Amino acid sequence: MTRPTPGTQMATLSETMNELRRQGIHIDLRINSAGRLKVSGHQDQYQAKDVRLAWTRRFEGQSDPDDLSILYGIQLPDGRTGVLVDGYGPASDPKVTTFIRAVQPADPEP
Repeated sequence: MTRPTPGTQMATLSETMNELRRQGIHIDLRINSAGRLKVSGHQDQYQAKDVRLAWTRRFEGQSDPDDLSILYGIQLPDGRTGVLVDGYGPASDPKVTTFIRAVQPADPEP
C-alpha cells in the first residue's frame, strides 16, 4: 500500500485521522493485555514479528506542550495498514513502546 499523504496542514491528530480514513485507512489497532497487536472489533491479533512499521507521525499540542502523541502506521500480514495511537514521551504506554521497538520497518516503496 502506498504511504498515506497527510499533508503538513494537518497539525492535529484528529485532522490526520480523518484524512487517513478518506484515503481508505480504517483499521484501528491497540495493544492488548497480552502485549499483542489487536484489530479493534475483530479477533485478529499479531505479534511484533508478524507486522511492519510503515510510517510514524508525531503531534504536539498547540496550547499544551505536554499534549504529545504519536501515530503509527502498521502494515498487517495481509498488506492492509492500520493505525495505532500512543502518547509520546512520558505519556506513552509501556506496552505500546515495547511492541513498537520489536517491529521491523516495512520495505521501502520503489
